[in-house]
Amino acid sequence: MNFSEEKEFKEIMLKYEFAKKKLETELDILLKEHEYKCNYNPVEHVKSRIKSIDSACNKLKKKKQEFNTYNLVKYVHDMIGFRIVCSFISDVYDIVNIIKSSNEFIIKEETDYIKNPKDSGYSSYHLNVLVPLHLEEITEYVEAEIQIRTVAMDCWASLEHKLDYKLPKRVPKEIKDELIACAMDIDKLDLRMQKLYDIIKEYKD
Repeated sequence: MNFSEEKEFKEIMLKYEFAKKKLETELDILLKEHEYKCNYNPVEHVKSRIKSIDSACNKLKKKKQEFNTYNLVKYVHDMIGFRIVCSFISDVYDIVNIIKSSNEFIIKEETDYIKNPKDSGYSSYHLNVLVPLHLEEITEYVEAEIQIRTVAMDCWASLEHKLDYKLPKRVPKEIKDELIACAMDIDKLDLRMQKLYDIIKEYKD
């Protein structure tokens, strides 16, 4: 990496840091306002990160792309990642609507893996947003990915992620099948918990 490329790389990483901080603040405001208005906090926890260089490099390799700042922006859509974990399925969709109501960023793409899980069994709701950065001379938009899921979905995703790293590239069919079966069990658990929550709400009302 020459001096010019290194400078360019430092600049893009700084922009990711700025955008992460801005999105962190906006999400915090939106969720706290919702909690105040509804007297209910649907969020168990929120995590955020900027993808490591090694991880971004591996992602570009899988896409057969050279590692540079142009390809980083074009092909790695989750350099900034947020994960919002909540209690119930209804909370997921409430949070999605809260985020979509904000004027502080633009929704670029949304994917509902809860209604349409991946073949692996993965469930979550993904929102890709563009965060405006008002710099000295120009406004730039930086992409971030927000994942919203239940505690049960998060538990499965965490386990699947660990297995993905520990197992060889070719995962045995019986393990894949067992993971899918676990995902189906978790889906049933989420639905049962949602039903209980709805009944409790009726009693309270």
